[in-house]
Amino acid sequence: MWSRVVLFTALAAAGAGAAEAAGSGNPTHDRLIALPPAEQAKTLAKNVGHGCVGTSAFAMGVVDTTKWKSLAYWSVQCKDGRSFAIQIAPNAQTSVVDCRVLQANGKECFKKF
Repeated sequence: MWSRVVLFTALAAAGAGAAEAAGSGNPTHDRLIALPPAEQAKTLAKNVGHGCVGTSAFAMGVVDTTKWKSLAYWSVQCKDGRSFAIQIAPNAQTSVVDCRVLQANGKECFKKF
């Protein structure tokens, strides 16, 4: 199930810098995309919780439709083999789902939408 949490405080509190130059309309996504891959995985895993130690992260994309504008989607692979999909709203609010739930419904976590 999706659980709502307000996280990514380190990213939200970080300075604007070059990351916002990406201009996705989602400041948290822009800051995250500017991090090195290992830091992306570490940051996402920390915010997912559930004992996840991130080994890789994948930016699946940012929605550009009017209704869902600037929702960013990421996935993170954990050291123990689990993976999670994360929806990041422009206000840094996140929703997290275990990829096993998506896979049971014929969806994939590590593919671009």
